[in-house]
Amino acid sequence: MIQELLAEDNVSFHYPAETWEDVIRHGGQLMVDAGLVEPSYVDAMVNSVHEMGPYIVLAPGVAMPHARPEAGAKRVGTALVTLDKPVNFGSPANDPVKVAVFLCAPNKDEHIQLLTDITTIIDDDDFLDAAAHFESIDDVLEYVNNII
Repeated sequence: MIQELLAEDNVSFHYPAETWEDVIRHGGQLMVDAGLVEPSYVDAMVNSVHEMGPYIVLAPGVAMPHARPEAGAKRVGTALVTLDKPVNFGSPANDPVKVAVFLCAPNKDEHIQLLTDITTIIDDDDFLDAAAHFESIDDVLEYVNNII
C-alpha cells in the first residue's frame, strides 16, 4: 500500500531541520500540500508530542509523526522526510532521529495496512543506512519494493 501513497510531492531528502518541531511541521506541510490533511493536522501532530512526549520515536533513528483522524486527516496518506543531520526528539532510547515517516488516515480502520507497511520498513536493519542515501522517489520505491 505504501508504494501507492508515496510520490515526489510528499518526500523530502536531507532536510536541514534544527528541531523536532521543525521536522514535524515540514513533513506536515508536505501532507497539506499533497491534499492529505488540513493544516490543523500538523498542529495536532506537534501538540501530541508537547502533551505526551516523544512517543512517536518508535525505533532508533526513526520517528512516525501522526495525529488522530478527527484532527484533519482527509485521506489515507504518508510522507517521508530524511534529515541532513540527526535531530533529538527527547527520546533517550531512540534519539537522534534521522528519518521521519508520517502517517494519516481519516479513520482507524483505513490505516492498518499502511501502518503494517511502515512497521515492516522501519524494522528492517538496513533502513537507516538506505534512507541516508535516498536522493529521489525512485530510490525510496526501489527500497520499499524490495522490503514489502
